[in-house]
Amino acid sequence: MHASILKYFVEVARCGSIRKAAQNLYVASSAVNRQILKLEAEMGTELFDRLPNGIRLNASGERMLQHIRATLNDFHLMRSELDELKDERRGHVSVAAMDSLFVDFLPAAVEDYSELYPAVTYAIAAITPWDVAPKVLGGEFDVGVTFIAKLPAGLNVVAQVALPPGVVMASSHPLAKKDRISFADCRSHAFLRLEGRSPIQGVVSPRFMEFWDLMTPSVTCNSTLLLKRLVASGRGISFFSKLAFIDEIASGEVVWRPFDEPNINALTVGIITPCQRVLSNVTLEFVKGIVHRLKQVELSLLDT
Repeated sequence: MHASILKYFVEVARCGSIRKAAQNLYVASSAVNRQILKLEAEMGTELFDRLPNGIRLNASGERMLQHIRATLNDFHLMRSELDELKDERRGHVSVAAMDSLFVDFLPAAVEDYSELYPAVTYAIAAITPWDVAPKVLGGEFDVGVTFIAKLPAGLNVVAQVALPPGVVMASSHPLAKKDRISFADCRSHAFLRLEGRSPIQGVVSPRFMEFWDLMTPSVTCNSTLLLKRLVASGRGISFFSKLAFIDEIASGEVVWRPFDEPNINALTVGIITPCQRVLSNVTLEFVKGIVHRLKQVELSLLDT
């Protein structure tokens, strides 16, 4: 069986949904469904029960999942042993990134990369956006992912995509009917804030900083996951890039609206590396992978 079929099967089993698995894999739902049907044809039996709200492994599927997990584990162990013999595919990758990237983007990136380079180790830290560039420049991390504005000299922007911060809210929220959101629109609604300074502190808009300081949050916390749940349940609005709400936006549970501020909407999310330091081959390969993934995310969110 082809490796991609195994990967698709495991992801569909984990999600209980072909659509959700396709989103996580950044491929079309039809491609995932086609691979699942192909696998079932090869096995001569259905592996999932098709339900009104998704799909679920049946007894045959559960047995198949056990076999696939054992097969993939043995394969990764074997490749690690071969890599040690060749002394290749080893090394360390260090990344500093905005907290919103820890929801789906970076976990999926590390999972994919670990399949290719199972002996690589990682240091990945959630950093406030305005601190990412200084920490990469200072040598604490080799790769940064953050909003791109005025960067200090000595940093290279490897790739950047149009994913500015905006207003996120439940699809039933009154502001969801608007195409763009003004600062005045936000003031009369409950505000859910990630702890700390503004995510675009001093970056593009003094007016935004004044607005941020005047907003009184109904909830302040240091967890993006908690804020995601509160936003989806209709407890208030918050300010995030689409990156933090990829699945919720795709399902229609949450909507994202841009600010009525050209400077904010011009912000991009980018991947940065130091100009003066020579990065390891495994780090450079990791960067290639997240560049591709970031561009795929941008394409998948174009119409949302």
